[in-house]
Amino acid sequence: MILNKDIEKILDVISNMSKENDYYVLLEDILETGMKISNCDGGTLYLKNEDKLEFFFMITKSQNIKKGGKDEKIDLPPVDINSSSVAAYCGRTKRIVNVEDVYSDKNYNWEGPKKYDKLTGYHTESVLVLPLFDKDKNVLGVMQLINASQFKKVVPFSYDVERIIYSLSSLSGMLLDNIKLYDDIKELLDSFVKAMVKAIESRTPYNAFHTVNVAKICGEFVDYINEKKYDIITEDEKEELLMAAYLHDVGKIIVPSKILNKATRFETILDKMLLRYDLIKASIEINYLKGNYEKELYDDEIKLINKAKEFIIELDKKSYLTDEDKEFIESIKDKTYNTEYGKLKLLTDEEYLNAKIEKGTLTQDERAEIEKHVVYTHNILNELKFGRKYKKVKEIASNHHEYLNGSGYPNHIKDENISKFVRIITISDIYESLISSDRPYKKPIPNDKALFILNEMVKEGKLDKRLVEIFTELKSK
Repeated sequence: MILNKDIEKILDVISNMSKENDYYVLLEDILETGMKISNCDGGTLYLKNEDKLEFFFMITKSQNIKKGGKDEKIDLPPVDINSSSVAAYCGRTKRIVNVEDVYSDKNYNWEGPKKYDKLTGYHTESVLVLPLFDKDKNVLGVMQLINASQFKKVVPFSYDVERIIYSLSSLSGMLLDNIKLYDDIKELLDSFVKAMVKAIESRTPYNAFHTVNVAKICGEFVDYINEKKYDIITEDEKEELLMAAYLHDVGKIIVPSKILNKATRFETILDKMLLRYDLIKASIEINYLKGNYEKELYDDEIKLINKAKEFIIELDKKSYLTDEDKEFIESIKDKTYNTEYGKLKLLTDEEYLNAKIEKGTLTQDERAEIEKHVVYTHNILNELKFGRKYKKVKEIASNHHEYLNGSGYPNHIKDENISKFVRIITISDIYESLISSDRPYKKPIPNDKALFILNEMVKEGKLDKRLVEIFTELKSK
């Protein structure tokens, strides 16, 4: 009957494995189950980290001690796997140690338990120590149980109990193996994401920290939402959102560098334009000396060339156009000169398009190309298998430029089709872009003005009103 009850306890642990997502909670459950089966007073679970056994979870019922686990680090030095302690011996040799009385035993080094007894007044007597290993017999940890009891008296750990606990420790080993595999896969995915971010941001000297900053803002936003209990966003959902934040601009790896790095209107062509103006000016001067120009016309043309040159130099640095700028651009766009070098224009078609940029540094075609980065992001992420834990990453990352009123891009999706997490990353992305100080084509916007712009976008129907209110509250603290 006792054996059947113990088997039931083990079956309960197995059942929990299929329900509980937190492996560390399960490990605590396994140690506590082992203590119940053996009816012992104390238990310690060590996890192997390189050549050390680190304290993960420990219980001493008679002293009301319960330390460690997932959220608490035990402040005790780890055990060297090559030391003479019993836990180290068990972890090193993979052998079970079952001792009736540590004070009369001569086979093992019990210095640690005896020292603990002296400091606390506890009395360690019977001990059972078992290795936890994976399917390849690699040691993953050690379980140590202390002072089995029967009828309120300390007794040895029986052979039957040893067999049952060994079965339990085998389950623990399997579980630890899964944890290690899970952690390895997660570490690989995390390192891949960081490598992708580094690759994207190394392509441009501008907004090099944008991705990391957006992820940070998203994390702060979620934490504030949870702290104020405006919503419940789970740790898994937060992790999924942050993964999407780190990958939201991965498509920029395909955007041509000359567009991605375009800091001014005429960035790559300005020197050529100024050289052409000098050639036109020199040609006019030569023709004047030859008598081909009247003095008044010569003066007017030289004045225009000088003005155009100064205007273009200043315009190259501007992030917007005034009405006066537009008028002057139109006045010189068709101006052509016959020179010794052929017909030369003050503005070529390409230069005219760049001169006419209303805002920023990109022409309409260049802006359309850079907006494709979200399509490229979707296509890249579509090739990756994120599994259930990160199944929404592609959707969140690919839709971060969509607006609730359908005016976003690339798919112009609307309100009900835009998830809460897309809305969060969109607000974070816009805010970071506004306050950023590493954009060559604009100055950073102060926090209050950036929040004002976000709220104006709410009025335009682009952003989620409630989320922007919460974000404004967070950033106004």
